[in-house]
Amino acid sequence: MASPEETDPRLAVDRRARPTPLLSRYWLIGRRRGGRRDGEFENIYVDRYTPFEVSLVIGVLMLSVLDMVFTVIHLNAGGSEANPVMAWMLSTGGQTLFIVVKIASTLIGLFVLLIHVRFRRVRPLLTFTFLVYAGIFVFHMYLMHLRVTGGGV
Repeated sequence: MASPEETDPRLAVDRRARPTPLLSRYWLIGRRRGGRRDGEFENIYVDRYTPFEVSLVIGVLMLSVLDMVFTVIHLNAGGSEANPVMAWMLSTGGQTLFIVVKIASTLIGLFVLLIHVRFRRVRPLLTFTFLVYAGIFVFHMYLMHLRVTGGGV
């Protein structure tokens, strides 16, 4: 004889009783693009991201790599690192450690921000991060201009 849970689906355990996990096996390939219910727009995890969110993450990654490249060029020309933590990395482990830490910290930070991009304040933080790196890129271009024109850097 069948149990009441097997014959009446209303008595079965509700699979939605648990919150959506941080990462599911369907991350990046699943169907979750938003909340399950009407009105769920914040504080949710998703499997798929908007083109704007992906563009921000790729943009920050690209600008971070450019920052690293231009910093190494600047250091090889006799300049110094402005970030005290990265300056310590350079003095401790040289350029190799600097590059590894720079890339690893950027990737870890972007991963955390991307996972939580639908949480309150995270998208503005990601946008702010992009703008900061864009400003750093402009500063590197200014330093390169001074170096090429003999402006004395």
